[in-house]
Amino acid sequence: MNLTKFCPRCGKETEKLYGERKKLCADCYPDKNDLLEIPDVVEITICSVCGRMEQSGKWLEEYSVIDQLSAKFSEYNEEGIEMQLQYWEEDEDFLVRVHATKGEIKASYDTEVRFSKTQCKNCSKFASGFFKVKIQLRGDGDLEKVSNEIMDHAAEITNDDRNKFLSNVEKNHSGYDIFLSTEPMAKQILSRLRKHYDPDIKRSYELMGEENGEEVYRNVVSVRIE
Repeated sequence: MNLTKFCPRCGKETEKLYGERKKLCADCYPDKNDLLEIPDVVEITICSVCGRMEQSGKWLEEYSVIDQLSAKFSEYNEEGIEMQLQYWEEDEDFLVRVHATKGEIKASYDTEVRFSKTQCKNCSKFASGFFKVKIQLRGDGDLEKVSNEIMDHAAEITNDDRNKFLSNVEKNHSGYDIFLSTEPMAKQILSRLRKHYDPDIKRSYELMGEENGEEVYRNVVSVRIE
């Protein structure tokens, strides 16, 4: 025989009561218990240059507002709870309503989202002219054509990994100096040059300075194409 259950708070007849100590119906439960812990103010940091979003020390490829909100509020979600977001602007405030559902239990939470802008580490390095490898392109070949190919290849590499970027290209009386952010990026570019040309490649190093008491060097690669 099935016994009828009543909510001790509202007196409603129900098939199931929720909670550990004080059991309530699905309508009353969220009035006394939080499905989710949502702070009153949620802060989202965006790179002012590339538009990526910072989360837990990493920069994510999330560019639209809804993608940024989804990524941020996923930090507050719990297993077994379905979350939906509704957002709007009121005066100068950006507000979000979080709809949480767990079985029959439904709850909603309002919070303010504040967006702040800074430069991510990669964009800051790019703006400062940072580089780890300098390729010195020299020779009697069509160096302008080769330098353009290198720039195109560098853009492809950056699209896959923003840690790798072309910092600068300088034309001088001897040829071109190409400044790259990482040694793995330089290896990718040199590998392609070897496939299409027969370059004479020589390496040397120049002192950048000191870091944590140790000397730090830049890689200088001389690439000669005849």
